Amino acid sequence: MSGKLYTLIAFITLFWFFCLYTGFRNQKKITTPVEFFIFSRQLPSWAYFALITSVVFSGLIFFFQPSLIFLNGLPFSVTSLFVITIPLIGVIFSKRQWLLSKKYGYLTPSEMVSDYFKSNIIRILIVLITLGFSIPFIAMQLSFGGLLLNIISDDILGKGSGSILIGAVVCVYLSTGGIKSLIVIDSIQFLLIIFGIFCIGFIAYDLVGGWSLLNESLSRIANIKENLFNVKENYNSFLSIPGTIKTVNLLNDELPYNGIWTSSMILTFVLALSGIQLAPNVSMITYASKDPGYFATQQIWFSAFLIGFLLIFFVTGVGMGSALLGANNIVNESGNNVSNILPPDIYPNNSMSLIPNIINLVGEYSFIFFGILGICAIAAVQSMAGLILTSSAIVTRDIIKKFFVNNLTNKMEIFSSRIIIMLIFIISLILSLLVGKNIFDLASFSLAIACQMFVPLVAVCYFSWFTKQGVAFGIVLGIAAVIFTDGIGQSLFGQIIPWSKWPLTIHSAAWGLILNIIGATAISFITQELKETKIKKRIHEFISEHKNYSLTRRSLKPSAWILLIVWIFFAFGPGLIIGNELFGKPINVESWSFGMPSIWVWQAIFWAMGILIVWFLAVKMEMSTSLEKNIVSQTEDINNT
Repeated sequence: MSGKLYTLIAFITLFWFFCLYTGFRNQKKITTPVEFFIFSRQLPSWAYFALITSVVFSGLIFFFQPSLIFLNGLPFSVTSLFVITIPLIGVIFSKRQWLLSKKYGYLTPSEMVSDYFKSNIIRILIVLITLGFSIPFIAMQLSFGGLLLNIISDDILGKGSGSILIGAVVCVYLSTGGIKSLIVIDSIQFLLIIFGIFCIGFIAYDLVGGWSLLNESLSRIANIKENLFNVKENYNSFLSIPGTIKTVNLLNDELPYNGIWTSSMILTFVLALSGIQLAPNVSMITYASKDPGYFATQQIWFSAFLIGFLLIFFVTGVGMGSALLGANNIVNESGNNVSNILPPDIYPNNSMSLIPNIINLVGEYSFIFFGILGICAIAAVQSMAGLILTSSAIVTRDIIKKFFVNNLTNKMEIFSSRIIIMLIFIISLILSLLVGKNIFDLASFSLAIACQMFVPLVAVCYFSWFTKQGVAFGIVLGIAAVIFTDGIGQSLFGQIIPWSKWPLTIHSAAWGLILNIIGATAISFITQELKETKIKKRIHEFISEHKNYSLTRRSLKPSAWILLIVWIFFAFGPGLIIGNELFGKPINVESWSFGMPSIWVWQAIFWAMGILIVWFLAVKMEMSTSLEKNIVSQTEDINNT
């Protein structure tokens, strides 16, 4: 073996020893499910910032986003504005969920929603949403992990073996230490992820010859007349939005389709990416927080500002620059590449191997730096540990304890969760091996399923008008719509259904949510019950009592929502088309006002505006601030009452 592999083995061994030691050290300190799952609702601010940010963003920004920017160009990079929409979803729902969890002792969102509606059917449906989101998403992360270790080990370690190794380590430290392990490990991993993205971004800029040469070369790519992969769009669409809404015309029905990134596709895919904040798994981390005042800091500075800065100026540079480094054979044949340092077969079918290949390049020059970047990438994969823990908690409490073993003791509940952790890992691993190179389809489906939590959360947090029959029907209809409009529907029913994946360049998350809302509204309209409404109103009255009621907040409320709608329209809605040429024509670098493509400038401007909107809603509108009244909890754990 070469020196770089010995270095890699040494670094990984030390890192995994630290992870396992942390897990075993905390094993005997845990006695109750509240401690194991949500740290007795005492998660400190620094741990909350690291845990929620790494769980929500790491795999997406480290592997997923640069690969798809490389594949689809700057139009896809506009979806990076999900760094604004994710905290906006948090602003709308997090504080209200935390209030209810603190008051009534809910550990899982399924407990909260089912207790609110007095419905076990809704409980089961939310467990299905949890697994429908978390298992494919975990499988995606395991796929990245296996691919990473396979490439940086120079094919010595197989993809499946790499996935098993990473997953096994995660399962051990999760099973032993629960969330106490995550607090320490994810805080370190968060720093590693940020450091890794910075470094890979600088490497990409250096390899491409710097900022000026990158942008000059990109302007030439826009003149290539070849079709983008499997769609009838030429490379002018690599630097500009190709329209508002389109029908899908595939060049080959048997090849994968990753979208035509019209404004409707971008808008609805941003909605899908925001689904991760709606997922029950992320809600559980919210319940663990000691104070809702932490939410605003995380939403504004960690999500909107820090992750946004990385995505727009580093991740986008990695994705766009890699097309000039030999990874895109069409660009190579046109003579517009800067070098051939990356393998030419990455585009289009191996795009998810982009980041592992860049890390592998470093091993030719610096063993130590290579080992550090390898650990950073592994840290991004292991951040899915929080999803495994929360999924096991939801299955244990809302299925096993509720329907099978009602008298489950604290010790047995924790033991049961440890078994579920192992089962979730095994199922996710099998799924990751089955999908092969179609890693993108896992993420697309999981995020679309998570979006179906929108209606039950709106019902619990805002509108008592929705009924249990309506919400249950809406969830079922929404999940069905996702299946029939996403890649899984094409695989299962492609010979029957007359449309391609994401009809009219609208993501399956939007189709599912539209039908979910329509179904829930229609059925709720005809199933209103006065007794049920009165019970639900008590919960809404409790939320109202603990909201901050400043005159400023009430007077600014209409302006706040108008501002948000206008921002969405221009940031990634139909108004996005204006950004194509406002700061220069895509094919003429001399017309670029800021030395970069117009749509890239537009994206950066609306990112900055988005940060202000998050601050306005979270702080000025007091939607993510600390409470003015103390909450007297009825119980720490509703299942033990």
